[in-house]
Amino acid sequence: MSAHLAPSAEPIPRYWLYGEPPAVPELRFVHIETIPERMRLYNWEVRPHRHDGLSHALLVGEGGGRLTADGVEVAFRAPALIVVPAQVVHGFRFDPGTDGHVLTMSEGFLAGVLAAAPEAELRDAVALPQAWTLDAGSDGAAALDRCFAEIRREFRAHHIGRASAIAAQVMLLLVAAARLAADRRRDSADRDGQGASPDLRLLARLRPMVDERFSQHWPVERYAAALGVTPGRLNAACRRVTGLSTLQLVHARLMLEARRSLIYTGHGMAEIGYALGFEDPAYFSRFFTKREGRSPQAFRRAHAEGGTGGSVDGNGLDRTGGVSPQ
Repeated sequence: MSAHLAPSAEPIPRYWLYGEPPAVPELRFVHIETIPERMRLYNWEVRPHRHDGLSHALLVGEGGGRLTADGVEVAFRAPALIVVPAQVVHGFRFDPGTDGHVLTMSEGFLAGVLAAAPEAELRDAVALPQAWTLDAGSDGAAALDRCFAEIRREFRAHHIGRASAIAAQVMLLLVAAARLAADRRRDSADRDGQGASPDLRLLARLRPMVDERFSQHWPVERYAAALGVTPGRLNAACRRVTGLSTLQLVHARLMLEARRSLIYTGHGMAEIGYALGFEDPAYFSRFFTKREGRSPQAFRRAHAEGGTGGSVDGNGLDRTGGVSPQ
């Protein structure tokens, strides 16, 4: 997808990190900062917005506030774990003085971690926006605190194996989130997550389907039929939650895979295009160029010249040397 849209066509604000102009994230972009680092600048309020290709996980250690996702507002109090998937329109109102960490990950980074996990429950745990209240002093809360602390330490230290160490901690974070989700499902009296709208739940069912079928170039009608809804209903849900159509979401997934192939493999353009379902290499090139703003060859050269292609450590982990951009 393009990095910018005309204001008249994009009523929902988009940011890189909150308050920064939108951009296409590096495939393995990761950033972590404390809640006060950014929220003090915005009077503890994050107005509804979305990010292209960036997901959030927040660990709230002190204070509380309210999460708004798809127009549904959920209160949270520390300790709490909050998950916001990529493209979901969301906002926050934090109580002044709230503390904790905000972890931001590109879809490429998160997809790479999930690809190494055999359990589907890990993907399901981050498919919907959630605000889970934790039991203070519990093993689960302690495990999450260790995960975020280690991610923060590795993010700042720039040691060898930094990306791998962060990915390992994110995997543990996903395990903790999946276990929280399972506990909530078993506890019928707990209301966490029940406020998720039908649109959000429909999108959560669509995402894994797109992951499986994007290279088959299913039309929107086929996705809708598989989900048991009309194409209009599916498109409306996608637009309300993400500001994008169903087809744009599918194209975004194609672009993610194309970028990964161009950076991490030595395959030719025709081979990459064919693997993504494009029988005509010229059409693949036009498809990519229209959304990226440069050709696949130029994209690959830029990453090779920048030293990021194939690097295990430091490929887009952050843009600012490991400190908060604010």
